[in-house]
Amino acid sequence: MLSAMNKSVLKYCLAAVLPVFLGGCNFLDCDESSIYTRDEILKSYERTKQLVTNVYSYLPNGFCNIGGAMHEAATDDAVHVYRTSTIYRFIDGTWSPDHTVDDVWSNFYAGIRAANHYLEYASGLKFEEWENSDDYESWMNEYKYYEYEVRFLRAYFYFELIRRYRNVPLVTEVLEPDEVNGVKPSSFDEVARFIVDECEYLASDERLPVSYAQGFYNNEICRVTRGAALALRSRMTLYMASPLHSADNKTKWKTAAKAAYDIIGNASELGCSLSPYSRLFGADNHLQPEVILARPVGESGEFERSNFPIGVTGGRTSTCPTENLVESYEMTDGSRFDWSDAAMKANPYENRDPRLAMTVAYNDMPWPKNNLEIYEGGSNGLPVNNATVTGYYLKKYLNNEISFDAGSTATARHHNWILFRYGEILLNYAEAMVNAFDSPSYSDSEFPMSALDAVNALRARSDVNMPAYPSDITKDEFIERLKNERRVELAFEGHRFWDIRRWKDLEGTTKIYRVAVTRLNNNFLYEKSLYETRTFEDCMYFYPISNSEIFKNNNLVQNPNW
Repeated sequence: MLSAMNKSVLKYCLAAVLPVFLGGCNFLDCDESSIYTRDEILKSYERTKQLVTNVYSYLPNGFCNIGGAMHEAATDDAVHVYRTSTIYRFIDGTWSPDHTVDDVWSNFYAGIRAANHYLEYASGLKFEEWENSDDYESWMNEYKYYEYEVRFLRAYFYFELIRRYRNVPLVTEVLEPDEVNGVKPSSFDEVARFIVDECEYLASDERLPVSYAQGFYNNEICRVTRGAALALRSRMTLYMASPLHSADNKTKWKTAAKAAYDIIGNASELGCSLSPYSRLFGADNHLQPEVILARPVGESGEFERSNFPIGVTGGRTSTCPTENLVESYEMTDGSRFDWSDAAMKANPYENRDPRLAMTVAYNDMPWPKNNLEIYEGGSNGLPVNNATVTGYYLKKYLNNEISFDAGSTATARHHNWILFRYGEILLNYAEAMVNAFDSPSYSDSEFPMSALDAVNALRARSDVNMPAYPSDITKDEFIERLKNERRVELAFEGHRFWDIRRWKDLEGTTKIYRVAVTRLNNNFLYEKSLYETRTFEDCMYFYPISNSEIFKNNNLVQNPNW
């Protein structure tokens, strides 16, 4: 339901940017110089709707928004080519409470404050002056969901806060200015429990609809649905059971499995199903039945400018996938890629999991139009300034219909950042099930689908069609392959950074590898090498709270060893 600046965009999808509708003022503190008073705002359906739009505007997206980089550039999946980006603070030892990166504390608390304002002052309105309007019944049919959408958004903002900062203040009411800097933090478990409780409440008794596509005033999409509430509960319970937040606890894993199965077992009712992988990351991905909630950012070509290869008109590189990631894509027969195998080394991108070619652009691939020359001396390779440093370019989420060639009119397309999709839910379920019952094949009347079934369903999607895991796979083997499956399936969707933390696997991700490509007549020689070794310290499992926040509120407690 994110706002647009005109009706035509609202009809496409209540999307993207925070409007200037309120002139930048706090809507509860507007004075006579403001465009509208509080009473005028709350008497108007359209103006009240804009308040909800404002809350939506705080939803995050991962399109190069951390110093021009994606979160994956702070993992073993990618390198950001520009060393001046603040993303490097994550990995070079310069990260600190005085030199933060991705510091979203103020942003999400602003979103929470906007949500609390709406829930306190704009819920339960009747708009009596408009009762005789032709649109009144349609307005009220939509308005009744707004408070539940806002409650979901508040819960989601808290999720983003606790997975970064762990213990944060839990504020669910409008505070006076002198109260704000005296709030005390709640524990991760307390806030997580609040999120789960909110999601369970919102998903029950039809408080949220399954879809807004039919029977609503604007047939809007990209709004919070019942499926979104269930998906946030699934992700939150998975985090609560994970090693970073809990000792191995079968009850917590079973709770996470149940939360995921509440979507899987009701997928038809919720309108959820797997889509072709190739349809998940284009301009219309928000229409795919797999996408549960997406964050639209409107028409733009900036992501393409940032990530089209050097040597392509308008391309600036930016995100370079690593050989670490590329190696994680299996061969089409389900075996692992092996650089010591002469045939594989000679043609490293043949007979690979099809998701590789839908995610990563490699040497000699036609991308975005012509075959890439990533080999040394090629038009897209070193020593060209700002060429890829890993041997790869990003392809996922990029739209090759966009062109910056002279005279091109296709310089922008819609982009929608996926926040939740059904593929993630299957992976959540598989991880929770194997840890809850110690067997990839376990199923019962409560959980009719096994962990093995869930992963195999994902791998069998129409344009992936990877072989099923063997039926006799052990628990440890399954978990290892599941982590790899999650890495491959969800690459560049904002999960890897958090997964290696909640698994407590961060220490094993510091060595970053690249591939050098040499052209020999009409053939290419590929050589793997170490690109860099990154800094790791235990404190990096959580963000430091900015000293500026601690100076304002001495009740806040800094995370250990920062």
